[in-house]
Amino acid sequence: MIEDASEAPRIVRIREHLAAHPEPSWQEHATADYLAGIFAEAGLVPRPFAEFPGFTVDVGPGEPVVGLRGDLDALAHETAAGTIIAHSCGHDANLAIVTETVLRLAELGDGLGHGVRAVFQPAEEQGNGAASVAELGVTDGLDVLFGVHLRPGSELPAPRFAPSISHGACCFVRGGISGADHHGARPHQGVNAIEVAAEFAAMVAALRVDPQVPASAKFTELRAGSGNLNVIPGSAAFGIDLRAQTNAAMDALRTGVSRIARSLALRHGVEIAVAEEDHVPAAIIGSRAEALLASAIREVAGEAALAPRAITSGSDDFHCYTLRRPALEAAMLGVGADVVPGLHDPAMRFDATRLSPAADVLVAACLAAR
Repeated sequence: MIEDASEAPRIVRIREHLAAHPEPSWQEHATADYLAGIFAEAGLVPRPFAEFPGFTVDVGPGEPVVGLRGDLDALAHETAAGTIIAHSCGHDANLAIVTETVLRLAELGDGLGHGVRAVFQPAEEQGNGAASVAELGVTDGLDVLFGVHLRPGSELPAPRFAPSISHGACCFVRGGISGADHHGARPHQGVNAIEVAAEFAAMVAALRVDPQVPASAKFTELRAGSGNLNVIPGSAAFGIDLRAQTNAAMDALRTGVSRIARSLALRHGVEIAVAEEDHVPAAIIGSRAEALLASAIREVAGEAALAPRAITSGSDDFHCYTLRRPALEAAMLGVGADVVPGLHDPAMRFDATRLSPAADVLVAACLAAR
């Protein structure tokens, strides 16, 4: 633990400030202002988004051809002490790494022969921040886009790096069963929405995709009943979490949920509405971007530090940028930082000495991506 924060490396001071001032999705105004202020002090010109928190900042000559992505938001957790907001996914570290990378590139002056754009986006944790930012067109002129994320120690131990992270796809579905309540003594007079939901949940859990592709489908929320145990509820609200390691498998799950809803509505004579709340695609990894990161890892840390592509069932909206523009070469640097006990745990902690080497890798990759 560093006793005197003023003597800590710049990247550590940035990360510690962000860790102490977390903000949830779509509310990251102070986070964005703090980072934009750092760049303004360095002589750069941040360009805030008008629609929501976040901004872009360019460094180097000419139109940017290389991009960096930073994710601004933290997570809410229910604890014994109440609700807390924390950077339990390590976005404070990701932001510090990207910020340090841009500052180091700016310090190169004429040594940076091309333009680099950093995109600081909101709401990664809700799965729709990147899609909203991509719609603004801020990455449309880029050839290469790099992201960065800390990895759990069990997946990628320090001091190794992965040249890409192969995330799975994620889709949240909310739905409702609409019918009339009726007397508990007269079940024949209507449809029991709880029974319909139970049948729906069983059918969703039984959905099948290519057995070689990891995937899961399950109910994660169900609300029905008025508190009176002698009333059979005719209506219910539910939520479904879909996961798949490929976009083709996810498409199969999404189609399956819609098909189940239609068939159960017809079978029971009720209305069943389903709507996708968020859809985060599986990783679309650019071979050139991955090769650039692999080469940078070798250059900065040596061959022994280069790990294979990291594969995780978790998702990240970083891949929405490539979904919008398939020609964009994109890859996310995986940073082995011995994260424990795990991501999205309010007690998450990691080895902060891994931040500066991660920035070294991104600087090298940005320089090579001409």
